[in-house]
Amino acid sequence: MTAQTFDAIPPITLEAAQPANPLKGVLLTVFTLKIVVAAFLIATVSLAPPVSAEASYMTVAAAN
Repeated sequence: MTAQTFDAIPPITLEAAQPANPLKGVLLTVFTLKIVVAAFLIATVSLAPPVSAEASYMTVAAAN
């Protein structure tokens, strides 16, 4: 068995920075659009009048 020497140990080097993923912009855009669409749908539902606002809704519901 031979003793380890400092010459046998490989030098410590910093890893090269990985390039950014080219699809990162697409991912952020899709997430942003999903949040915008969800906010729009929630706002639309919250601003809709209740079903009891008009009598014609009740007649259609009763016919089924």
